[in-house]
Amino acid sequence: MEIEKQQSKCNIHPQFNNNLLLFEENNIHTKICSICAKQLTKNFSKVIEHDEFLHADQSHIFSSFPPLEDENIYNTIQNLQIKKDTSIEEIFVEKIQNYFITLKKEINQKIDILYNQVKQKIIQMADLSQNQGNIFLDIYNEISSKFDIQRLYNQYQEDSEQRLKEIIQEKYQNIRNNTEKLQKTILEYQKNFNKINLKTPTEIQKKIIDLIDQINFFEIPQKEPIDKLEFEKSKYLGSQNLQIKRLQNRQIQITQSIEGYGISYANFIIDPNQKYIFRVQFYTYSQANSFLMVGIIQEQDKDNKNLYNGICYKERGDSMKIDKVVKGNNVFEGKKVNIDKEIEVRIHLAKKMIKVANYPNYENVAELQNKQLILENTQYRLAVELYYTVHKIIITHFSKVDEFDEKM
Repeated sequence: MEIEKQQSKCNIHPQFNNNLLLFEENNIHTKICSICAKQLTKNFSKVIEHDEFLHADQSHIFSSFPPLEDENIYNTIQNLQIKKDTSIEEIFVEKIQNYFITLKKEINQKIDILYNQVKQKIIQMADLSQNQGNIFLDIYNEISSKFDIQRLYNQYQEDSEQRLKEIIQEKYQNIRNNTEKLQKTILEYQKNFNKINLKTPTEIQKKIIDLIDQINFFEIPQKEPIDKLEFEKSKYLGSQNLQIKRLQNRQIQITQSIEGYGISYANFIIDPNQKYIFRVQFYTYSQANSFLMVGIIQEQDKDNKNLYNGICYKERGDSMKIDKVVKGNNVFEGKKVNIDKEIEVRIHLAKKMIKVANYPNYENVAELQNKQLILENTQYRLAVELYYTVHKIIITHFSKVDEFDEKM
């Protein structure tokens, strides 16, 4: 009966019931028929049937009412309502499970495709199809005359001993040729074997594993884009000859245009209570005397002292301050040519902490030998130093974090 009362007849169209609500802001009708509604509005999202209102319980969500500035909210509430019996824990577990299922599937697909491509490439390399063991045996049996000697022993006659001596003497006469024959075969084998180079794939594998280790759904570091980081030239000695440029990947490259001490420092003063992570790549290009440094310099010294005698890690290796080994061996690997390495630097001045490690493996970790060198109530900046024109320093990463992970 209640429904009949609500659905009164339209005065203009008596054959239709007033069974609708129209709720446009300046066009509200609580009882209207469908014909009148079509004549009064083009926006039928603003029309609701009386029956929908009358039967709506506490779990019912109207698709357009009450009026909201963001219409996506209706769908969001509706979707949440559908999931009302599912706990947030279950939703999280499902999302993370789907993420890892997809990740594993995509990685496996990539690995399978790459493996088949490499396998096909190997099959097409005809010179690898031969059985190397048989080649070595064939040549060895030929130059040793093993079977001739066996035959002479098995069919021993009066002249057999003389013939055996001749064969052995012949081996001494051909000692150089026989050695070269086997050496040539071994070199060809090694040449073929070295066609497969696992160095770069292994490095990529380690980087992939490291990236997977960095997947974190909950602890979100305060990432500071490297775009905000800038490096400035010190006024000290040859620092004005430094070349500082931003690379396409937003990393910062620092080189020296003439030979001479070049110091460059970051465009901000280190917050003692903040935890920082920097990654720096060193290149020496055939120069054995590395002379590449990264560390911190006092604000009062940034334009009148070098980093060499301050708190720094030196790829050069002598008189280092950051060289107390806490894991593996020293990060400095000795005076080498063609150095191409990346290190990670972690700084937390409030704890008088500066650590360095090889990146991405973190196999070798060193920290500041004398923590008292970090003075309280003193302002510091991150700084780098280089000397030779062939050298290059690249700042590859900069971030602030709430907590350091345990890799170092």
